[in-house]
Amino acid sequence: MDMRTPSADVVVDTILDSVREAPAADLMDLRVGSFWTVVCTSAGVGLASSMRSETHLHNRKPIADAGALADRTPHELTELLRSESPPEAAIGLATANALLGPSARGLTEEKAVEILRERGAGRRVAMIGHFPFADRLREDCGRFWVFERGLNRSDGDLDDEAMGRFLPEADVVAITATTLLNRTLPSVLARVDPGAFVMLLGPSTPLTPALHAFGIDVLCGTLVDDPDGVLRAVEQGAVTSQITGVRRVCLWSHGGS
Repeated sequence: MDMRTPSADVVVDTILDSVREAPAADLMDLRVGSFWTVVCTSAGVGLASSMRSETHLHNRKPIADAGALADRTPHELTELLRSESPPEAAIGLATANALLGPSARGLTEEKAVEILRERGAGRRVAMIGHFPFADRLREDCGRFWVFERGLNRSDGDLDDEAMGRFLPEADVVAITATTLLNRTLPSVLARVDPGAFVMLLGPSTPLTPALHAFGIDVLCGTLVDDPDGVLRAVEQGAVTSQITGVRRVCLWSHGGS
């Protein structure tokens, strides 16, 4: 198998295999906010995007055991990452991040936008997911494409069809970690040039070096320093910029930038 074009199940298995190596922990709290899901364990705290689901419109339950999840252990909750329901998968991913982040080794405190500004200066840059800093980054790049299919789509953002045409041309590729939740990461990686610099970013990013095997050069995620503050912000509907008490960290392949 070409590790740069794994299946969605292989990506999930890789994350869960990393979680199994993490120490056992107790579940302390779990909140599903409008925009973010947060899971607190005795080992640490993890975040994941609360991706909207329309399955409830068809008399289905986006989170099957809502109200009873506190009866599960963190390691049991991580198995929800296998779910085809994005809200359930978000709980699994947030729990995985709660277990993986605090034990990750070799982390550096860096912001994704600064790495992209340096790596993308004068080059062709593709961003999968419209991040708030997209317009600022555009000024530094030779060419700049944003591909967005969700509610964050803005004027000028491109669709999946355009991704097939332009993504292979990119020298630098920044991929939102929500592609883990909608299971589109493999299809994105399949279109990336083998020589491109690839970043997976956002608070949903699992900080496990196992993901480097898929050709991802740097993982840019979040560590939570203020669990109470993050819980309060999430349950009150905070978006990323409103969540304080966190650190932006990176995990590089081959030990550094």
